[in-house]
Amino acid sequence: MHSKWSHLGHRLGECWIDETHQLTYVHIPKNASSFVKGCLIGCYGMWRHSEAFVPADQYLIVLREPIERWVSGIAEYCFNSGNILTLEQALEQITFDDHTEKQVYFIKDVDLIRTTFLRVDSNLRNNLDSWLKQFNYRTNIQIALEYNTSEGAKRDLINKFTEEINNNPTYKARLEEYFADDYKLYNSVKFYDQDFN
Repeated sequence: MHSKWSHLGHRLGECWIDETHQLTYVHIPKNASSFVKGCLIGCYGMWRHSEAFVPADQYLIVLREPIERWVSGIAEYCFNSGNILTLEQALEQITFDDHTEKQVYFIKDVDLIRTTFLRVDSNLRNNLDSWLKQFNYRTNIQIALEYNTSEGAKRDLINKFTEEINNNPTYKARLEEYFADDYKLYNSVKFYDQDFN
C-alpha cells in the first residue's frame, strides 16, 4: 500500500497483530503510539509488527483531540527538521509530515464498527490496562514509560502554540475546519472506558 510518509518510517496501514485473538492495533503517529507499542511488546510475544495493514476480527485505535495532536506534531516537526516555524507559518501548510497528517488518513481500511477506541488522556494507561486484561494478557503496563512527555524547548513551543490558538478564534477555526474529518470521528465514536466496560 502506497504511503506518502513511508520515507519517514510510518507506512500507511502499519499495525501490530495478535493472531491468537484476531486483533489488530492500527498505529497513528502522535497518539501515544510509542507507549501503546511498548505495552503490546510487553505481552510476552503475543503481538507482532507488520508494515502493511492486516485485517482482523477486532481493531484497536487510539485517537487524540485533533488540535492537541497537531500542536504536538508541529512542535516535533520543527525540532526534527531544525526549521522553527511561527504559528502563522505553520498554518499556511498545516500538514508537514506524518505527525501533522489527519488521523483519518491512517485508518482508511479499518472497519470502524469492529473497533475499540481509546483516547489519549489521563486515563489512557488504566483504560489500556483494562482492555488488555479482557484478553488475559500477562503484562504490567503500570511500569511502562509515560506518554505525552515532551520537555524543554519542545514543551515550551507546544505551550506557546496552544496559547496562541486558544487566544485567536481565527487560528482555532482554521484548524477545526482543516481537521473536520478527524473531529467528526473523534466526536462520534464511543471511547472505551474501564469504568463502563
